Order: sequence, then C-alpha cells, then structure tokens
Amino acid sequence: MNAILANMQVSLKKYEKLVRAFAPSGNLFFLLTLGELRRQGLTFSAFYVLQRSVEKQISEHRLRCETGLPSYEISRACRFLEKSGLVEITKSDQDARIRLVNATAKGGRIHSRVLNAAARQLENGVPEGGRPRRLSEATDLFRNANRVLQGPVQLTFFDFGLLEEKPGQGRKRGPLRPG
Repeated sequence: MNAILANMQVSLKKYEKLVRAFAPSGNLFFLLTLGELRRQGLTFSAFYVLQRSVEKQISEHRLRCETGLPSYEISRACRFLEKSGLVEITKSDQDARIRLVNATAKGGRIHSRVLNAAARQLENGVPEGGRPRRLSEATDLFRNANRVLQGPVQLTFFDFGLLEEKPGQGRKRGPLRPG
C-alpha cells in the first residue's frame, strides 16, 4: 500500500508541474472572459459546464471528474444553467441515475458571445507585428494540448474504468507512452 501511495505522490508532483506550466495561460483565459461572464451573469464553473456541453453531451459525473469540484458545485452550476435555459438536463436511457447535460441553442449563443468578447480583447493585447503568426501558433499549441489532456494520456494506471469501452472492443493492454 505504501508503494502505491508513493507512486501516487510522484503522479501528483507531475500534475503539479503541468498545472504550473499552463497556469499563466489559464489565468489569461479567465481574465479575458471575466467581463463578459459577469455581463451574462455566469460564474466560471457554470461557463465551464456550458462550454463542455456545447462541445458534446456530457454527464454531470464526468464534469465532476474533470474539475475535481465537489458534487454540489457542479450540480449548482447545472441547475443554474438549466433554469436560465442555457442547457437541458436529461436522464440517461441506460441508467436513470446518470444526468446528461446538453447545451440549448441559447446556450450556444451565450458561449459564442463570451468567446468572441475574449477574442477581441486578446487581439487588442497582442502586438500588431506578427499578430497572425503568433495567434496561429499559439492556437495550434493550445488545441493540441487540449486534445492530449482530454485524451487517454491524461489517465494514470490507477484510473480504472474511466474510458467507456465500445461494444466489441477489448481493453488495451500495456502502459501508455507519449507519442
């Protein structure tokens, strides 16, 4: 058991390094969106729920896993968004205990409005010389990092059953190695 805890500590140290590496850009995203979030009456956690539900249908449980926030925080954000007409919450056909979050058309418009306001602020903050190249390169790097973080590489060998297996597919064996 102590060996497992020691390995988990190493894993947490790696995650801490990752968080420290992208914290400045995350803070920039927060600052760029904060004004419009306030105008729309959204909290940052509610916007996260909205953003993830705009991308695709997602369960409240998955949102809790991604954020590490307590259950009541995600539930509160989902209820607020549902009362505001920005998302619809339904029960899964396979398991009625699973609550699924889907963005509405109004939610998609609010999401776009917040991101457009942030994009305008970012554009004004980047020097004009080399702006297209800088923004293009930064966008590609962030998009790739988001793909890697949300993909199977984010898992450690302690995380069992987090990826939904498709019927007819077996579990892949062996350690995950960065490509």
